[in-house]
Amino acid sequence: MYHCLLILTDGVIHDLRQTVDSIVECTEYPLSIIIVGIGDADFSAMETLDSDDYELVDGMGQPA
Repeated sequence: MYHCLLILTDGVIHDLRQTVDSIVECTEYPLSIIIVGIGDADFSAMETLDSDDYELVDGMGQPA
């Protein structure tokens, strides 16, 4: 079974480490994650989650 996770956010991620850990944990499942920023806040931290520049790694060093 395939899943899509839609994250709607209106601001800065305050729990970035926990978010990255959760995303890495989910990589063993068929999943697409869509992040939508709502409003005019600073969404630059969201670019960390797209892992375009480097692989996501959780707090224990496990890569995505």
